[in-house]
Amino acid sequence: WLDVDNLDDVGKLEESVADAMTFLVFLSAGYFKSFNCRRELYAALGSNRPFIPIHEADVDKGGASIAALKAECRENCVETAPPAYPSYSGPDEMLARVFEEAEPIVWVRVNAFQLESLKAVALRMLLHSPYYASRLAELDAGLMVPRQPGPCAFSGPVTILACRDNEGFFRLVEEVKTAAGEGRDSTASAGAVAIRDAEEALEGANAAPLSGHVVLLLYLNEKTFLDPGGAVARLVQVAMDRRIAVVLVHEQDPSCGGVPFRNFFQQTPQV
Repeated sequence: WLDVDNLDDVGKLEESVADAMTFLVFLSAGYFKSFNCRRELYAALGSNRPFIPIHEADVDKGGASIAALKAECRENCVETAPPAYPSYSGPDEMLARVFEEAEPIVWVRVNAFQLESLKAVALRMLLHSPYYASRLAELDAGLMVPRQPGPCAFSGPVTILACRDNEGFFRLVEEVKTAAGEGRDSTASAGAVAIRDAEEALEGANAAPLSGHVVLLLYLNEKTFLDPGGAVARLVQVAMDRRIAVVLVHEQDPSCGGVPFRNFFQQTPQV
């Protein structure tokens, strides 16, 4: 049910929300400024519907940061005793339900990333459905869709080279290392994934030789290639010269430094 398509009488807005099993909140700039959107929010609170927040992060598509959206919510969700929810206690209650009860799902429009956003939304909806309420274990492995590539895993030892000047890399490589030991059908434990400093491994005078499957992980975010000494660009070039695969990981969340991919055409050094 989508209000702009399925609502014939705006006076029945609250009634329609109460009929829903879950309430999807698409968070974009100006959302909380809309009176009718706030009516829907109060109706969802009043009928205690599960909130599924979806965050539009792309400013070119009307997105905004979580901090800006929270400020907008606090400024506008100030009605006293709204008809659909007379016991409303103020903006703090709305902030808690929209932003804190469950982490907002980042809405991404790019190819396979959009599929992951859709799967995350569908999974939240299923978790609140009557059928799965008593069968939550069936959803532990997540969702798959037709023609989606199956789970993949490392089949042997892997060495990940990471540039310490590539801001945010440490959190990312630790996530990869942990996931390696959890991958379905994996024959490589987390201990079989070695993380080495790229500068030491590629340029160190006494560096141990590299063997097995080696990759250089490059974390693409708002500060990639902007390190003062230019170490990241230099090490990427060394890795390419040695025919070491460079794995690009593009951050999608603006709160973590994510920027549109086109930014990297300006940030990447010309050689």
